[in-house]
Amino acid sequence: MYKNIFSFLVTIAILLALSGCTSPGINEKIGSVPESDNNETEVGSENISASGTGTIAEQGAGKMPAGDDGIGAEAGLKLKEWKAPDGSITLQVPEGWNAAEKRIDNCTVNWNVEDPTSAKSAYMNNQIMVLKSEQAREMYKAYGLQGIDNVPVSDYLLPEQAVSRIVAPLGGSSNVQIVERDNELTQQVYNAYCITGLAACNALVFDATYDNNGRAMKGKYFAVTLDLGEGTTWWINLWGYTSPVGEWEESGGLLEKVFTSVMYTEEWQSKCRKNAESTIGVINEVIKNRQAASQDSAEQWSQYIRN
Repeated sequence: MYKNIFSFLVTIAILLALSGCTSPGINEKIGSVPESDNNETEVGSENISASGTGTIAEQGAGKMPAGDDGIGAEAGLKLKEWKAPDGSITLQVPEGWNAAEKRIDNCTVNWNVEDPTSAKSAYMNNQIMVLKSEQAREMYKAYGLQGIDNVPVSDYLLPEQAVSRIVAPLGGSSNVQIVERDNELTQQVYNAYCITGLAACNALVFDATYDNNGRAMKGKYFAVTLDLGEGTTWWINLWGYTSPVGEWEESGGLLEKVFTSVMYTEEWQSKCRKNAESTIGVINEVIKNRQAASQDSAEQWSQYIRN
């Protein structure tokens, strides 16, 4: 499992580094963060039908062999390549499932693939904002940032606590129980994301069970919490895939295939690299001055995230 996960993580980490942190995401599988009312985003959502409607490339689509990677009863589902309408990513999506993506800044997207007949899904939810204080909320409101009333407030937390205390309650989930930790993959995620200079950064890869509105669920999760050090916010990235507990054994392999199929397109990567110098300059300036964060730096950061 996860033969290509390290290169997958590194690619995504580089693109996130190029983009910076902006506003809350869209996923609702363990939990969600409210979206800004005027956040400039692009959304793509469609059902992958047998006729291959929309932006689905038939090339590369194929039927998975029975028993492949322990997929079990769902091995016969056909995967088709789905390309986001804004050209950012491609995904391998089972026929009949829904796919959606949402751009949350110039280079970063959230995405979700789900089975409309069940609670099975795979997703990537980047840049969930957490405020450090109510004073920070008032500051951002004064600068006109929309949707800030619903953003949670908390001191910085490690990934396990962030998922159970921040993310899960937002989506009606509770009783998060970690059943297995992947220490090797956790180290890979940490190495990919936690660059020198961050005020705080931690990663955790784990399997967990939880309750969602009365339904017993299980999932595989990649969680990162990070603090850039500018004094008002910290951030959560949560990726993974999930299903009802009773469907996990037969659907876990398929969900893993969907999850690890995400690819940023060459055009998107090229565009983001062109923006790298100015964006990384902003991030580095925030890191450089984190010990002396002032009202002026907070105002500059507010202007940056609204961009």
